Amino acid sequence: MVVDLQIQSPTLKRRVKTEFVGIDGNRNLIFRFPDDNKWAGLDGAIYMNNTMIVRCILEDETGVIVAFKVKITIVITKPSKLIFAAFPESIQSHGLRAEQRAQTRIAALLIDTQERSDIIPCLVRDISNQGCMISIGRDAKGIRPAIDQELELLIPNSQGDDISLSGHVRNKKEDDTRHYYGIQFCAEENDVAKLLSQLLINTDNP
Repeated sequence: MVVDLQIQSPTLKRRVKTEFVGIDGNRNLIFRFPDDNKWAGLDGAIYMNNTMIVRCILEDETGVIVAFKVKITIVITKPSKLIFAAFPESIQSHGLRAEQRAQTRIAALLIDTQERSDIIPCLVRDISNQGCMISIGRDAKGIRPAIDQELELLIPNSQGDDISLSGHVRNKKEDDTRHYYGIQFCAEENDVAKLLSQLLINTDNP
């Protein structure tokens, strides 16, 4: 997971990008030491007993940024350069989305709007009046969508008929098992709201 480190010393104040590596049992968080070639002079600020602020965006449907302060317990250089930090005493979080989204796990099918052909099955992970996030398994067979591609999303409702939502792919991310795509709907908000009501989703209570 990519994280943002805010570090400060008497001679240096900087925000840098690096990776969260993992956890050392219940003792430490482990971060990769930022690239020395890109961020020069960090040895003077990343050292034992100094503190740093860690920020990251959760890689899921919540759209939340979390931040916390940690104390550096040790920095090692072999076999690779790593930062060990104590667990934080508190964590702050902040939602990034202007609107609330309903969390879902609805099977759907993506259709290429121009070709009018099925491209790949997917899961709708969250949905709102303005858009949704879908996920596609890494092993799924089919054509994966591209950024800015116009798609039609077919969602089965309780009566057995497909609900159709059109939109454009706006962003993409991935993890070890799935690809995630953010879709912005083309339809007017009221039209989408009607379709959401057929799915029995209350967007006021995610």
